[in-house]
Amino acid sequence: MHRSIGALVLLPCLAACGTAATQKGPTTITVWDYYGSATPIKPVVGEFERTHPGIKVDYQAYDYETMRQKYATAVSGGTAPDVATLDMTWIPAYAAKKTLAPLPDKPLDTLYGKGALEAMSFDGHFVTALYDFDAYALYYRKDLIKDPPKTWNDLIATAAHLKQGRFQVLPDTFHFTQFLFQAGGDLVQGGKAVFQGPQGVRALTQLHDLLKRGGVYWGDDQGDSSGIAGVKDGRIAMFLNGPYMMGVLKDGAPDQKGKWAVAPAPIDVQPGSYLGGTGLSIPVTSEHRDAAWQFIQFLLQPRQQVKVFTEAGAAPATEAALKDPALTSPDPYFGGQQTFPVFQQALATARHYPYVKQWTDIDRAVQDAVTTALLDKKSPQQALSDAAKEVDDLLVD
Repeated sequence: MHRSIGALVLLPCLAACGTAATQKGPTTITVWDYYGSATPIKPVVGEFERTHPGIKVDYQAYDYETMRQKYATAVSGGTAPDVATLDMTWIPAYAAKKTLAPLPDKPLDTLYGKGALEAMSFDGHFVTALYDFDAYALYYRKDLIKDPPKTWNDLIATAAHLKQGRFQVLPDTFHFTQFLFQAGGDLVQGGKAVFQGPQGVRALTQLHDLLKRGGVYWGDDQGDSSGIAGVKDGRIAMFLNGPYMMGVLKDGAPDQKGKWAVAPAPIDVQPGSYLGGTGLSIPVTSEHRDAAWQFIQFLLQPRQQVKVFTEAGAAPATEAALKDPALTSPDPYFGGQQTFPVFQQALATARHYPYVKQWTDIDRAVQDAVTTALLDKKSPQQALSDAAKEVDDLLVD
């Protein structure tokens, strides 16, 4: 059982209760944060310390790539922080390698929708608390496209008839997985690759057809994974991406205010999206788990969660925050549209990457297959079959 006092929830301890209160002086927790200059975490550290006088926060900022490289090494070397912001695409491997401490069920099981709860769970317990989420919707130039496409066939037809701009085709696992899930497929099942099946071939063929009939290939050579350069110069008029791109558009293409809208992603046999974002995690090596958990609870309060949007431009993950007026108000950039409900709808059917320790290498193999097929070096079937053999070898380890 737990008791609520305002927005604060009192929870069972992760280890021995009273860590911060029984020690001489405050407990200091180390927090690693990869958000950068627009972080929603650093601005609230002072408030947390004032409301939790027994805990001090040693806040340390790292860029995204440094965090990716540093975290795994730190856990194995015993130098990991007490709380870390981790990309949800990293969580499967970290969880499978047992580097993440389990988190209490309450109140996490009441804060999120089904897709988020599944993404946070491994081996019957939560291993991270979703802080912001990434699920894909369709961004489109409403001054060029009267009716947004609702199906894959609609998408190809719309892309083929665009007079200005094209559909952005990215050669990565994120976008392939979007189509794979919509076709009813999966990545890995029972310790074996299954993405090379009929659903996977259909998904990759769809991406290939989009590229040939109204798409623009947006690979690493563009030097801009967001695509904002193509938006600004008119090459891109439609793309699939997550809610963070709303902030990228506003900052990068302010002169296009009122020209963009967001719609549910066109589907095949079912709706679906990959589920990404940022998780708040406690490494298994943390010596201050109770204090770390108190900090995570603080960051999940609705008032703090809204700062994920107002400070970082990302989408807060808890259902209470998604109902806040700051997120439900009409957005002038998008012509007065209420945009966040579209992404919340995508979140409801989004799926996480498989929880296997080899996920990083599997991701690379899938992305290489997608790139190879889109560049016409192999057929979709051959590219996925070759990748599946590589993945099956990885999964044997």
